[in-house]
Amino acid sequence: MSRVSTSSGRHGARPRERGIVLILVLVVIVAMITAVAAFQRRAMIDTTVSANRLDAAEADALARGGLRLAEVLLVVVRSKQAAGDAAQDEGGGVAGLLGGGAGGVDALWQGLGNVPIDLGDGRTLRVEIEDEGAKLNLNALVPAKAQPVADAAVLDSSGADDEAADRAREAEDALDEDEESSASEEAVEYLTEVMQYVIDGMPQDASTRAYDAKAIAENVLDFMDGDSTAINGRSEDEYYRRQDPPYRAWNRPLASVDQLALVEEIDPPLFHELRNYVTVHPIGGSQGINLNRAEPWVLKLVYAGTSGNRRLIDDRLVEDIHALRDQNKLACSSAGGDPRCVSLSEIGSGDLANGEVYPPLELPAKPSVFRVTATASVGAIDRRFEAIYDTRPETGPQLLSWRRLRGND
Repeated sequence: MSRVSTSSGRHGARPRERGIVLILVLVVIVAMITAVAAFQRRAMIDTTVSANRLDAAEADALARGGLRLAEVLLVVVRSKQAAGDAAQDEGGGVAGLLGGGAGGVDALWQGLGNVPIDLGDGRTLRVEIEDEGAKLNLNALVPAKAQPVADAAVLDSSGADDEAADRAREAEDALDEDEESSASEEAVEYLTEVMQYVIDGMPQDASTRAYDAKAIAENVLDFMDGDSTAINGRSEDEYYRRQDPPYRAWNRPLASVDQLALVEEIDPPLFHELRNYVTVHPIGGSQGINLNRAEPWVLKLVYAGTSGNRRLIDDRLVEDIHALRDQNKLACSSAGGDPRCVSLSEIGSGDLANGEVYPPLELPAKPSVFRVTATASVGAIDRRFEAIYDTRPETGPQLLSWRRLRGND
């Protein structure tokens, strides 16, 4: 009786043991599958990251190469301009200045960005070249000082060179008033209208920020002029020295549009909007907007009329100026002997010839400073670089600045 009971107990334990072993096996299998899947996923991520790094490095090198390609092209442009100047001296007129033939020098760089270079295997390069003279040169609104500031430490934001900055400021304050640059009343009126036009065109809700166009215009001109007293009589550095870290007004021609972000009352939205309209090149230049190359929204900033009664030109005149390009015509200060020239008095209702354009310029204007944007795409990776080249030096194009563009820049 007891033997039977013992046998029955032993046989009853075996199914439970087998069930536990099966559960353990299933747990191990699930763990192994999870581990293998994790390893595979990690391997795929590592492979993708490595591929993206390789594509990014290739796109970076390709974009930099695009800048060098543009530099070579600008050497050719400079040579053509020199040949055009020689032809003009021999009586070639505007045709000689432009290199002869339809398009001339312009045909070498205008529209280049509309034809991207396909390098195969998902690789493309686009190089765009723009004439900086096709925007409003802020430096043209304030005459350059006769004597430059001796020490660049005046804008040193680290505070480490305060003593050198103070020495530079003392030297600057020692200049006679007639040696210092200052903004004219006309410059204030003009830049106020420009600022108001730009502010009105901003996409953000006007109620988000109440901009004072006149105050901003005065702050920009104060930041550029050669004295330390603001237009309204206060110290120009009063606001800047309260910033963290503190700095001073630049008080000389701007070297970069990015410096506008330092000016009192210019916030990031306004700064990014202004980049579409203004330039600082050529530094120390005094020419106004090049009517023959400016985009319509920049043409709207052309200030024309008699002294004391100038206004931003209307939309109809903007359309008339821009329409000349479709007719292969040029706005010229005088008609001259070239059939492509249209004198200012013949454009629209002739308002441009009623008085003069401010800042003054001689048309057709020859481009000298160019903005180059090189965009390289390799797979899903894009790289964009921007460089400013000055073609005036006899030794060849001079690189003034460059930067990598990110986001909406």
